[in-house]
Amino acid sequence: MAPSDPTSNAALTWADVSVSIGDKAILHDIALTVHAGETLALVGESGSGKTMCCMAALGLLPGGGQLTKGAISGPNGDWVRADGGPTVPIPRGDRITMVFQEPMTSLNPTMRCGAQIAEVIRRHSGADADGARARVMALFEEVQLPDPERAWSAYPHALSGGQKQRVLIAMALANNPDLILADEPTTALDSTLRAELLTLLSDIQRQRGLALVLVTHDMEVVERAADHVAVLRHGRVVEQGPVKQVLDAPEHPYTQGLLACRVPKKGRPYPLPVLSDFLDGAGPSSSQEIEVPHQPQATLLDIRGACKTYPGSDVPALSDVSLSLSRGGTLGVVGGSGCGKTTLARAILGLHRLDSGSIHIAGKPTHANTPEQLEHIRSNVGLVFQDPRSALNPARNIGDAIREVLHRWGHDAASAREEARQLMTAVGLEPSALSRKPDAFSGGQRQRIVIARALAAQPKLLICDEAVAALDVSVQAQVLNLLVQLKEERGLALLFISHDLGVVRYLCDHTVVMDQGRIVEAGISDEMWSTPKHEVTRRLQAAGGGSIA
Repeated sequence: MAPSDPTSNAALTWADVSVSIGDKAILHDIALTVHAGETLALVGESGSGKTMCCMAALGLLPGGGQLTKGAISGPNGDWVRADGGPTVPIPRGDRITMVFQEPMTSLNPTMRCGAQIAEVIRRHSGADADGARARVMALFEEVQLPDPERAWSAYPHALSGGQKQRVLIAMALANNPDLILADEPTTALDSTLRAELLTLLSDIQRQRGLALVLVTHDMEVVERAADHVAVLRHGRVVEQGPVKQVLDAPEHPYTQGLLACRVPKKGRPYPLPVLSDFLDGAGPSSSQEIEVPHQPQATLLDIRGACKTYPGSDVPALSDVSLSLSRGGTLGVVGGSGCGKTTLARAILGLHRLDSGSIHIAGKPTHANTPEQLEHIRSNVGLVFQDPRSALNPARNIGDAIREVLHRWGHDAASAREEARQLMTAVGLEPSALSRKPDAFSGGQRQRIVIARALAAQPKLLICDEAVAALDVSVQAQVLNLLVQLKEERGLALLFISHDLGVVRYLCDHTVVMDQGRIVEAGISDEMWSTPKHEVTRRLQAAGGGSIA
């Protein structure tokens, strides 16, 4: 693949770069250029080499990593060369900076946010304490933090996810860089915050003339924020070009698959296309439409007037929330961060006791959280977490994790082994994998394992709390297909919690939209998507969700 023509305003160039870690080749002949004032998006699944491109540019390859071919250069010359030729120091923290994916692990939890950015400024510019503080406050204004004085003195845990990401952006801007590498800066954020931060980055880039390398797996982010896109697979650039050209007429089957895996804006085809449909040349399989059931079913979950306020807070987490879910039905709960979605799930699971209101599951009250009621909840409700890595014990093999639940519900050793094998088959994994530990699996495989464990108690209701939010779009399609399949085969009811209205529209028959602890809109998902009535619903719809086509 021919590289872009480097010019005098090239901010960063990878010239036929190959990287190995030990004996394993990680990047192969990467030839890319990003110019001043432009945004280059690096797109691909987890493990495709996107982040490694950035780490190589920063000279931060992991232990055993080395450049085996090519060179990486900036405006002042070559930064890294495989042939050992002359290089200039990489201007890290000064002319080139990075915004990482997870702000909570990127910020020092023992330092106040203002002090962390002031430290960066003083280290590179030699400013005194007063000058650094003034610069930090100006940066907080530029990244539109709502209360700069509070952000200056706050520890990271006291800020929301979106506010922490803004702090990281301020840190990246601290020394007036020419180039920012942004590694999945919006993946962990809800759709409205994602849209706000993408707009913020675009505005700052335009005002400062920055070059931006945006690492993402979301083609919708590419469409909104990038000028050029490079699609990576297995450490190789398989396609690159202007965004409109690549998205409107993708040439490589991998790019076509990434675009097709997103949930559509219209219709509910099942199964969704997955990458293998395009890579093996077979094309998408024929599909049917998921339809809203016409016959009413018995109510499985019934919530009336649920209210919950946490100690020390004057703002209710739940305020007069009422909803119901039929047996075998699908209900989406949508809203931005802090709207009350997870508090509602915790109340259903018996992890929080309501201040007032009632919850009935399969006809029995559960809101008093008595031992008998908690036992009833656990026998009827399963939970699929957002982050499967943190939901599984890394020291135990997955067979033990699943069999532990089966033993809890009366299986002896022999029947637990057999049922665990059947559960693995049900979620599309090989039973032989039961002896392996979580780190031996991909993110999508780990999510399937979490689903298998949730099914071990044979629940009637499965609560999915942002279960596909952090997954690549191709893996997201696989998990959504699996949930539809399990619902049909097992008669499961699904309560699907998400900030992505597009995913909820596809998966769920009905949707409730929450804001500040209240349900502000409820109805049939397709109708809410096509004609949203409440401002919050309209904002969620405008923020994204669904395919680009």
